Amino acid sequence: MSSSKQKLVIVALGGLSGVAGAWTYYRRRDGEGRKSQKQPSKVENLDLNLKQVQVIFRHGARTPLHLIPAIEEATYDKKKWKKSFPPTIYDYEVLNIDGKQAPDSKYEEYYKKLGLLKGGCPHGMLTYLGQVQTYNLGRRLRKYYIGKLPGRLMSEFDPDLVYLRTTNMNRTKDSLRCVLAGVFGAEQLQEHTEKTGQKITFYTATQESEHLFPNPHTCPVLKRINRAAIVDGVDLPEFLEDRQEIEKVLGMSGKDWKSKIHFISARDDLAARAAHGLHIPKVLVPYVTKITENAVQMFSYSFIGQHELQNDIASNLSSGRMLELFRNALRDFISDTRPVRLYLYSAHDSSLMALLLALKLDDKHWPPFASDLLFELYQCNNTKQYYVIVRYNGEAVVLPKLAKKYVSIGQESAVPLKYFMKYLNEEKVMESKEYRKVCESNILDIIAEEIEKREGLAKEEETEAEEMSDNPAGM
Repeated sequence: MSSSKQKLVIVALGGLSGVAGAWTYYRRRDGEGRKSQKQPSKVENLDLNLKQVQVIFRHGARTPLHLIPAIEEATYDKKKWKKSFPPTIYDYEVLNIDGKQAPDSKYEEYYKKLGLLKGGCPHGMLTYLGQVQTYNLGRRLRKYYIGKLPGRLMSEFDPDLVYLRTTNMNRTKDSLRCVLAGVFGAEQLQEHTEKTGQKITFYTATQESEHLFPNPHTCPVLKRINRAAIVDGVDLPEFLEDRQEIEKVLGMSGKDWKSKIHFISARDDLAARAAHGLHIPKVLVPYVTKITENAVQMFSYSFIGQHELQNDIASNLSSGRMLELFRNALRDFISDTRPVRLYLYSAHDSSLMALLLALKLDDKHWPPFASDLLFELYQCNNTKQYYVIVRYNGEAVVLPKLAKKYVSIGQESAVPLKYFMKYLNEEKVMESKEYRKVCESNILDIIAEEIEKREGLAKEEETEAEEMSDNPAGM
């Protein structure tokens, strides 16, 4: 974080009255938008050498976490979907980020309480299909970044050059296992363990300290934003007509929590069925698009809030700590503090969606299973300057705010690292101290008062305009 920004935030958050200043600070940003994207400047190709790659990816296909009531449950046959994909099997261990024993997963405890799905599979389990998907993601990464060709990150697995991080859930641990097997090969990973006597190590965090996804357990403000979208959002007027229509078709009353259609939960059930080639009831086929579109909107609300005055603060709480990890990895590599060249972060759809929204890359589509967002760091052999290319699902993307700073490198574009780091430091990264101060503030109440005030003024203006329209011109 830049010293000027840090000073401003600390002063603004000095007391309860100062939280309004913090909100003003977040609203002073430049108003970046998705429509502002321009073509990068055309310059001579740069002689770039790949130095580091950071990849955050969504786990592969899984069994559903939620089921649609009033329809027949799909069958997830454990003999088909619970078996392991052979090319991904090797010895590994999972430790806490401090190197100590990994904490128990409260999420997995919750899934166990849900019981088994029809067919014998547990809820939220990475399936055989999901293992194949994440293995194939690893193979794609290997194709571009691993090997003996010039410009590759490394030719074989080296624990000093690779950092492996996962959330504390079985599906993300299993996905990381599969991606890593795709990148280096299970045989090479097993040989490394046998030769060194050390297992491949994955690192995870407790539920209360995890920042690889927007975590309501770490921030009361984020929890309120999340609840307003996921729990209370079911009754928002913009979703009401579609919800009631679907409930009527399914014979549901919609009078209490269990008899209402929750679009995110409904989409979860449908997406899992579609991925595994399972039956979608005919009664729901005409509503798949509505369910998906409404689910995406509610999903977005949980990360950026439901009003434009909430967008910046909510987005930073949802993604700022993740972006801090990426920023720190870049900084540590350039300063020779840490030589890691490949970071693999095994995470969730919520992780990717929050980042896509924060970077203004995509807010209309749900990140598919095994999607990835990555940051490539290059250095010019001639000038020694660093550049960054951001890719989503393999395709290079241009960050709208930095569009004018990009330079052409053949058919793709890269942004100079100095602009990328400035962008993260001044606008996107949320360090621990700042995060905690905002999370412990009454910022949402202050924003709610401002929203109410603006709505009141809007109604007054509307009334005045209506009165004027009743009078003849000139009177």
